Amino acid sequence: LLSRGKGNGQGVYSKLWTNGFLDSVHQGVQFSSGDDPVLYLNDPEGMNKADRRRMLDKISALNQMNYQSFGDPEISAKIQQYEMAYRMQTAVPEVTDVTREPDSIVKLYGPECLVPGTYAANCLLARKLSENGVRFVQLYHQGWDQHGNLPNEMAGQALDTDQASAALITDLKQRGLLDETLVIWGGEFGRTNYCQGRFSAENYGRD
Repeated sequence: LLSRGKGNGQGVYSKLWTNGFLDSVHQGVQFSSGDDPVLYLNDPEGMNKADRRRMLDKISALNQMNYQSFGDPEISAKIQQYEMAYRMQTAVPEVTDVTREPDSIVKLYGPECLVPGTYAANCLLARKLSENGVRFVQLYHQGWDQHGNLPNEMAGQALDTDQASAALITDLKQRGLLDETLVIWGGEFGRTNYCQGRFSAENYGRD
């Protein structure tokens, strides 16, 4: 889940959620900040669920034949990915719908949790995904690459993240999910041996 902050932002690359040395079935899925959080889930016009199921069954049978011939684990991964996409067609729209959240939850996360693509909205989505059995959720909030003007830019980043981060942990705890969820906050911290910024109380850099 990606969001862009008020500060200077480094790029975020898909290599940060690849499967690495694991089988492709472990590849992460990037959510979009638009109306369709996961692209290409909807059936094309003229295709109904029964037709889609029959097509996937036929593709799976062909892939199973290939797997029997070659034994390539990537073929099994492809079969599982097709099935996951099929299940996501029904699960994702419901899980990503935040309009039914009670006022108490909106107040907890802040009003931006109803704005797709914000950090607050992604924190709320992280809770909903965890609640629905997604085992690994990553939130990336861009804008932490400040070299100067730290007092202003860091305050903006904190405004983006503080309430929603606390809300996520509070929400997980009140639902009993924190008992089985490990929350890790990671980042980077850089110092230089020279001043970046004007070196005043109002504007200084990472020095």
